[in-house]
Amino acid sequence: MLNGVFNLFISIGKKTIGFLLFIICSFAIYNKVLSNESWSQYGTILRKLIFSIPFYQWLILLCLMSINFLIESIKWKKAVSENNSISLLNAIKGVLVGQTFAFFTPNRIGEYAGRTLFLEKGNKLMGIAQLGWASYAQLLVTIIVGAFALAINLSQYEWIGSNLLIWLRLGIPIVVLLAIVLFFYKHIWKGRLAFLNIIQIDSKVKMHLFGLSIIRYLLFLLQYAWVAIMLKMNIEFIPLILSVATLFLFLSILPTISITELVIRGQLLLMILAPLYHDKMIIISLSSLIWGVNFLLPSIIGAILLLGYRLNR
Repeated sequence: MLNGVFNLFISIGKKTIGFLLFIICSFAIYNKVLSNESWSQYGTILRKLIFSIPFYQWLILLCLMSINFLIESIKWKKAVSENNSISLLNAIKGVLVGQTFAFFTPNRIGEYAGRTLFLEKGNKLMGIAQLGWASYAQLLVTIIVGAFALAINLSQYEWIGSNLLIWLRLGIPIVVLLAIVLFFYKHIWKGRLAFLNIIQIDSKVKMHLFGLSIIRYLLFLLQYAWVAIMLKMNIEFIPLILSVATLFLFLSILPTISITELVIRGQLLLMILAPLYHDKMIIISLSSLIWGVNFLLPSIIGAILLLGYRLNR
């Protein structure tokens, strides 16, 4: 009987903690987005743009977002498959809940904690290491494509000083080569560092993660191109894609959290697109819509899933 009462209290405690986590996440999203001063400054104009966009265009954008998160879920499921038998549905839930935790943590580190909720007990730490490889695969694609785009566009950016320009031209190839070697080279540790071998994953899995990361990266680029069409931006496709690839590279370097990335992403995009497009409000709207669809909306869905997960526990 005492065990039953004790288990009841534990169950109530877990549900209470889950509900509090939901409240904290929801409040953070509301406080940093809906009550944000920057949002209110151009909110009226943005709302007019939003309501002028045909429904089918929104539907296509949401489909692109859904495919994007599906690919990420498949990638994560593949990364942890050696130690965790996780269904695709739970992988999707884990990715969305991870998005909620990442929303207000530096450099999205909370994403790891959110995803591991859906892993089997005893394998969570290994799952974190495996998720690190999946994240590295995405970063590698970002570095390779972004470095190529930056090399093409360097002369267009007047805000880059001549000295920095020289260092970038020398350093970019070295960084790209080093990033590729570190990802694909499988080192067998010995002696006291032998425990590091446990975090290694199969080379075939790395190739799969890299391939899925390329697909996901292309989806991100396509989302920007599609939103540019939605906002009737008169800008050529290739220059826009190169500029967005450069944006992704800078965002991967700068330390941010998702709630501040809205401002940083907008300011960077203004600087990067300056040689191609001059309507600042449309550029900010482009950045805001992408951020809302790829970060805000999934974070809200993840917060709801988090509440359901804790209540079920």
